[in-house]
Amino acid sequence: MKLSLDIKTSLTQTLTPQQIQYLKLLQLPVIQLEQQVKQEIEMNPMLEEVGDLDIEIDEPKDFSEHEHPETEFASEDENSPEALKKQLNDDRDPFEFYKVLWEDDNTGSNSKSNAFDDDDDGEPFQIKDTQSFFEELVEQLRMQPITQEEFILGNHIVWNIDDDGYLRRALPEIVEETNNHISEMNLEMQENEIEDIFEEMQEDYNPARQFSVSEAGVQMLDNVRSKLTGILIKNNVDEEEIVLDGLDFITLEHAEKVLAIIQTLDPPGIGSRDIRECLLSQLYSLPKTNAAQKLAIEILVNAYDAFTKKHYSVITKSLEVGDEYLREALEVIRRLNPKPGGGAFQSETNSVIPDFLVAIDDESEELIITVNDSTMPQIQLSTAYEKLKKEAKLKKFNKDTKNWIRNKYEDAKFLIQAIRQRKATMLKVMTAIAFKQKGFFEEGQSGLKPLIYKDVAEETGLDISTVCRIVNGKYVQTEFGTYELKFFFSESLPNDDGEEVSTRVIKQIIVDIIAEESKSKPLSDEKISKFLKEKGYNVARRTVAKYREQLKIPVARLRKEL
Repeated sequence: MKLSLDIKTSLTQTLTPQQIQYLKLLQLPVIQLEQQVKQEIEMNPMLEEVGDLDIEIDEPKDFSEHEHPETEFASEDENSPEALKKQLNDDRDPFEFYKVLWEDDNTGSNSKSNAFDDDDDGEPFQIKDTQSFFEELVEQLRMQPITQEEFILGNHIVWNIDDDGYLRRALPEIVEETNNHISEMNLEMQENEIEDIFEEMQEDYNPARQFSVSEAGVQMLDNVRSKLTGILIKNNVDEEEIVLDGLDFITLEHAEKVLAIIQTLDPPGIGSRDIRECLLSQLYSLPKTNAAQKLAIEILVNAYDAFTKKHYSVITKSLEVGDEYLREALEVIRRLNPKPGGGAFQSETNSVIPDFLVAIDDESEELIITVNDSTMPQIQLSTAYEKLKKEAKLKKFNKDTKNWIRNKYEDAKFLIQAIRQRKATMLKVMTAIAFKQKGFFEEGQSGLKPLIYKDVAEETGLDISTVCRIVNGKYVQTEFGTYELKFFFSESLPNDDGEEVSTRVIKQIIVDIIAEESKSKPLSDEKISKFLKEKGYNVARRTVAKYREQLKIPVARLRKEL
């Protein structure tokens, strides 16, 4: 082995803190960007929100790898790594700066009226209280004819239900957890009762605290009573004067009973342990029981395996029913909800807010592309810094405070410039996508063309990674609905004429073919492939199977109906 020291020269690219922050802003959807801007307004006194901006707008600056936005107050030594590190880590808010601002605000406060005076007799704003899905179930359970112990158990069951409405945790575990809770409640009640007794005796101590309670929940009440008896005798208290009431422990039979009650709550089938139990619970909760409903229950109870495999001939033979009656029973089952929870336990409904709006001008028939920033807070630089310089108050601060003020001013100026640059870049990418997919905006999905990220990058002159940041998580509102930008990117397949066709078009044709197939004799992947070849699309059977799985369409056997 030989140790040596070599000197090498290399060229590397590094991102400045400003470039990193800009890239983060670039990938934020509109709703998250709005929250980020509001947070910056709260944290940076050099930013202020205005209703309508009437200020001079600079041209957006391109934050390339070799440039970073320079500010009016930057000095040569402040571009060093030490200065940048200090700028990023210095989060102090010097009290002297805010004191000056408060003094300025107080001087002009007389000219402003306070909308919330102490003499205001207006009624306070009432905030609406909304219940979650779990809380609604607990309230329904509270109205059922059950004991206190069963309600405690039911509460534990409800809060163990998954988002789709199923209870996947083992019931014995919930029973054990509930009994432990009951033990703690009993102990607390007993301690309170004992304290009340000895408070009446005007004793200065609590003898009950001298004893520890066994973890064996079943024997706990007897142990406490036997130990307490000796204390009561020493204090000349008749044991009959005290009654220690406690909650009883629940069993697995109790749990099955309470779970059955929960499954009858709204929505029916909630808390089921499998789909079979879920469907049966809904059938039992139907107001009227006709012949079709009775047959549906019998199918799920006695012929469930054949039902899942759609072996209808086996069901008709084993249950001795005709095809017409079986068809009516299957229709009853089909109308049931396999996911009673719906995956939405939140009290508020989440909706997609589009980042872009694309419409066609009626006169010119050209595409009109807009970046949706209508809800974005309009910000501008605060006049506080210039005011401090003009009134010579900046000289009153020490060096650290001056640096802090200058850094906050530079951060504010950069944020405004970065938001403008973000809007320009997003508009450039969306324009390129709309140009490449103009057929979609005019005709719909049939007009989709093959498109990859590289095509947009070459059209805009941006890096592929920048295009990816803009596309991911962004949505566009069109005349045909709201779509994620990823929707417009797809691979291509050649047709018989040699033209490149988007794979999304092929998938849509597969959906249309399956929608028109005979439900009694669904088409296999091989037959779908033949239909596509007849239409001029050379798609193999394995490719059809892959697209069908991506579309979450079951195989032909599971699509069969009577």
